[in-house]
Amino acid sequence: MKLYQALTQITIDDVMVDDNPTFTIETQLQKPLHFSPDLLFHYIDAVLKPGSRHDENNLNYVSNASFITENFEYSKYDFSKSLKDFDDRVEFARNVVADLTRHVTINIDLEKRQFQLKFSD
Repeated sequence: MKLYQALTQITIDDVMVDDNPTFTIETQLQKPLHFSPDLLFHYIDAVLKPGSRHDENNLNYVSNASFITENFEYSKYDFSKSLKDFDDRVEFARNVVADLTRHVTINIDLEKRQFQLKFSD
């Protein structure tokens, strides 16, 4: 599974993982992410419909840095409104794609109340 799939398709108690205040997101990886899972979740939430099938979403927002650079509304969101320069937007888009297309295994630890993202680095 890719990270963007985990962030859009896994729910706990009928809410997306990032919206569940009783769970934390734990990452297990060797190569660090460019962005926190929280920021990536908010990006995904802004561009994709949670729970939708692949054919119902514009996956260019997770797989095509050029498309993101040209089409994402940077000024609309707190996490990206500071990106004014074209080069900064390109770097943001490339890093988002790099993070969201990484392969991950999901484990939900009910005792620890953790949503564990185990990356295959």
